Amino acid sequence: MRLFGRGDPSFTLVELLVVVAILGLLAGLLIPVTQKAIAAGKKGKATGNLRQIGTLLNSYAAENSNCLPILLDWGGGWWPPWQYRLMELAGVPADWSRQNTTGLYLVDWVYDPGIKNAQRGPPQHPYGGFGGNDSIMLALGGGKDCRTVFGHDRGTPLSAIGPLSKKVIVSTATSGEGSAFKSSWYFNGLEWANAGNSYPGDKPCARYGGKALCLFADGHTESLDVDNMSSADRRKYFVLPKDE
Repeated sequence: MRLFGRGDPSFTLVELLVVVAILGLLAGLLIPVTQKAIAAGKKGKATGNLRQIGTLLNSYAAENSNCLPILLDWGGGWWPPWQYRLMELAGVPADWSRQNTTGLYLVDWVYDPGIKNAQRGPPQHPYGGFGGNDSIMLALGGGKDCRTVFGHDRGTPLSAIGPLSKKVIVSTATSGEGSAFKSSWYFNGLEWANAGNSYPGDKPCARYGGKALCLFADGHTESLDVDNMSSADRRKYFVLPKDE
């Protein structure tokens, strides 16, 4: 009767339920696809950030006696974290007197897009979301003092790292237990290599598809299954040859 302009033109309850069911089915199909696309986009951006960090690390070493930048001066003197040295090299030094609207200090490429930051604070660490490996990129002061290990404060020489394609110098990382941050600007490579994921401190984080995005000393990036990595592989990838 509707075809000939007669009768009630409104939808019946059954028709509405069918439409709702179809929409629900379509949403159920589209949401996982959309989530995967978003995750893939974040992983791609994170990989791009790591590659940019790798390019700058290589340039830094070329200008500094083939040495990596110092992780930080833990001895009480003020020495900016390693990301700041790369920013200086890129011509974009940080303004430490100000924070941006999310409480972060530095440029976008030192942060991990896989971490959603709150307004003015956690969960992303203000110094960066990709962790420098403190067992290869040595600091000044503390048990991993570059002066003690190498006799100078220029940073870890590339010649001391061993096969550059086998050593992780930067990785997606997470802060230790009790921290408000879900990312970290450095991690304890040797301690984590010894204890695995039971280690409560800062360590590599399998943030992308159950794997950690890693930057190797030769500049290439790779995803590693750090959660299921053997002790031998942890030591092979994450510590200096002298500590293997």
